[in-house]
Amino acid sequence: MIEIDGSFGEGGGQLLRYSVALAALLGEEVRVYNIRAKRGNPGLRPQHLSAVKFIAQLVKAQVDGLRVGSTEIVFRPTRKRLEGGTYTVDIGTAGSVILFLQATLPVLAAAREKLRLEVRGGTSVRWSPPYHYFERVLLPLFGKAGVKTSSRLVRHGFYPEGGGVVQVAVEPSYPLQPLRLEKSEDISSVQGVSYVGNLPCEIAVRQASSAKAVLERSGYPVGQIVHDCDTPSVGRGTGIVLWARVGEGVVGGDSLGEKGKPAEKVGAEAAEGLLKSLRLRVPVDPHAADNLVIYMSLASGESYFETSESTLHLETALELCRQILGSEYRVDKYPDGIKVRVRGVGFVP
Repeated sequence: MIEIDGSFGEGGGQLLRYSVALAALLGEEVRVYNIRAKRGNPGLRPQHLSAVKFIAQLVKAQVDGLRVGSTEIVFRPTRKRLEGGTYTVDIGTAGSVILFLQATLPVLAAAREKLRLEVRGGTSVRWSPPYHYFERVLLPLFGKAGVKTSSRLVRHGFYPEGGGVVQVAVEPSYPLQPLRLEKSEDISSVQGVSYVGNLPCEIAVRQASSAKAVLERSGYPVGQIVHDCDTPSVGRGTGIVLWARVGEGVVGGDSLGEKGKPAEKVGAEAAEGLLKSLRLRVPVDPHAADNLVIYMSLASGESYFETSESTLHLETALELCRQILGSEYRVDKYPDGIKVRVRGVGFVP
């Protein structure tokens, strides 16, 4: 049985979700203890249960301790390979759809046939990537490793109501290929989506105008920033996601609106976040970096990418994959960023 201390490193929900996903792929039992022990409200929260329950459904796993507040679970899969088909999951709260998908995609990509999934929950919530960042930044990066996934936003879901809907299609993707992304002077014009739900469209326009002004003052060309004012929404909210291609990679920046927060500040925040990566010419931004580690560790041979800085999420993902998979990693730090190298295990379902 694999044993994972859920309090090490970042010590949050990511560690739990990835531990269960990797155990499901390997067909091995895993015990995760001290779950979120360093948090103010330790143990499992409702938003963590949905991913574990769904992965358990996929691999017909028995799970002990799967309840709100539990600080330990034991996950026992009874099959490694899942069939294709269509699935629907309702997180039931404004829990992040994207964090759910980050945990489940590595498992879904191991299906024998094409699989379709509809997830309901929060699509723009604090402390998690918004939907358009997932679609425009993360999925293209996953695709560089051979993950065959597409997605569609059906309905926005803002905090606290949730209720958003995302549809995903995943094709069999293993074995994965090495990911190799280096700094580059080849930087595309910035694209983006500025969106509102059940609020005046002029807010989206102001967000986009502010972001464009910040980027152009810094000397970066701006292409089209779409004003999305028509996508159905549960609740009210706003946000903006920006992205640009850097060499073979994609970097992004995003910001969410809040009550009392001017639209101009929302746009400027997203632009400043993107500029941190553009100025260093890195192909991966720090928010995407930890998401790539699981695919690099499952691929065959050496993968690498450059990014602006290390984060605790990145360090935790690297160490977790080493413990469970036996992958090897090295992080080289430079004055203008870091290079992450991973030697994967060549996983085949």
